[in-house]
Amino acid sequence: MQDTKELRNRIKSVSGMGKIIKAMEMVASSKIRKARNRIFEARPFLEKLEDFIAELSNFPDIQENSLIKEHDRFESVLILGVTADRGLCGGYNTSIMKLINLKIREYELAGKKVKLSLIGTKGKNHFKYKGRQLNKVYENLSDYPGFLDGREIAEDLISQYLSAGADRVEICYTRFKNTAEQQPLLKQVLPIPLAMLRKKLYLRYGDDSKAGESIADFIFEPSAQEVLFSLIPEYIYTIIYNALLESTASETGARMTAMRSASDSSDEMVKDLTRRYHRARQQQITIEIAEVASGAEALK
Repeated sequence: MQDTKELRNRIKSVSGMGKIIKAMEMVASSKIRKARNRIFEARPFLEKLEDFIAELSNFPDIQENSLIKEHDRFESVLILGVTADRGLCGGYNTSIMKLINLKIREYELAGKKVKLSLIGTKGKNHFKYKGRQLNKVYENLSDYPGFLDGREIAEDLISQYLSAGADRVEICYTRFKNTAEQQPLLKQVLPIPLAMLRKKLYLRYGDDSKAGESIADFIFEPSAQEVLFSLIPEYIYTIIYNALLESTASETGARMTAMRSASDSSDEMVKDLTRRYHRARQQQITIEIAEVASGAEALK
């Protein structure tokens, strides 16, 4: 027979933990609405910026821009991984770190030198434990990233590319779908993949859309090339900022789902322990009654 005092203590402990988990779920639920709204505001801006760059890229001499032009040799790649600063968010960190490890292994097997920069404490701890040298680490951004944070990170990436510190720059982050589903993905940042942007423009609008129109009749001041060249850094800033927003929403959604699952498990555990407690208590009462009855019978 299990000790009823031990069961009472376990019920009290699990109930207290369940209240904490429920509070964390409510906090994540309040944050997810704000994070989701920020994404829905940022995504259309990034898409229109990509469309405009794709259209302007049809002008001559565009390939001369240093952020579009590929290096003569592709020997090194800089990967920027976006992870969380905290845990308790299900498989969010595990999924993105699995993708980062996969891409590192692919590039190293191909004979490329890989540099790794990370956003988030969890990613930093994971790769330091594995003994990998980190190029740069950015922390305390996962709760509420700002555009200036994305700009600072983007400027570091641009500097690395222009100084030939890396022949390609890619970012690994998690795209938000809904609170129950997040998609880890890899995106090339530098050099800007114009062919991919043109393809996305075509797929977005199709044959009978402005994807097939010419903008040669538009008058640009000072010139189309200078307009494009001024937009390109802003585009890179926006990519990084958008990735931070997507990752924050994905982390919050994953945490809300994980806390909801843990809260349900806590409730089930309390119910099971309560049943076991009542059963043990009934057995104890039955034994006590039997002892009293036996004592009374012995006195006769």
